[in-house]
Amino acid sequence: MATALNVRVNYVDATHTYSGHTSDYITMDLVNDYFIWSKTLADLMTHEPTSDELNAAAEIIDPALAVTVAKCLLMDYSHDVGGSYYTHLIQGMGLNNQYVYCFSFDGATATEPQLEAWDTSAHTTHAKNVLGIATPANSMIKGVCTTAALPGFPWAGTALAGASNVLLLNAALGALTIAKDLYSNLKIVIPAAYTTPAAETFVLTVRYTYV
Repeated sequence: MATALNVRVNYVDATHTYSGHTSDYITMDLVNDYFIWSKTLADLMTHEPTSDELNAAAEIIDPALAVTVAKCLLMDYSHDVGGSYYTHLIQGMGLNNQYVYCFSFDGATATEPQLEAWDTSAHTTHAKNVLGIATPANSMIKGVCTTAALPGFPWAGTALAGASNVLLLNAALGALTIAKDLYSNLKIVIPAAYTTPAAETFVLTVRYTYV
């Protein structure tokens, strides 16, 4: 039987595990839900943000310093929480927090699950600005495995892009032998004086095999 994956985000308290505090997490609808990284977008919105709202809330490139995008919100079509809000602030993103993004597997795997970043769901290119323009080490998307421990602060993380720069989610301990919750933290860091302002989408993928 196939091993299934649920992707969850913590919107209450990033010191709480999923197993101990299930109500702190939203389980994503991977067809309709998505992430929004922004500077000032409202934490709770009762409508899907427009292009104008997204542009107004964008981080500004700094000529002297790298900028970490301040917020990651879940655009949520599928979960009614306290008033049917569509956006929810993900707690602990980019900070010294362990239980932020949760990957729940309901059984064993044949390979260690890994998090990847691509231009599209075709998983063939990583040419966008945010993904380093095909140079994986220059990707602005940084990830750190927090399954076993806190990431510390500040943490640099792994630049995610394509098939070569990926994040092992089981702390490099290999395939899962039982059902398990794995965790990571993510952030987007815009380099100082970056020359190309951009509003881009990208795809985060968890790749694994099972028996």
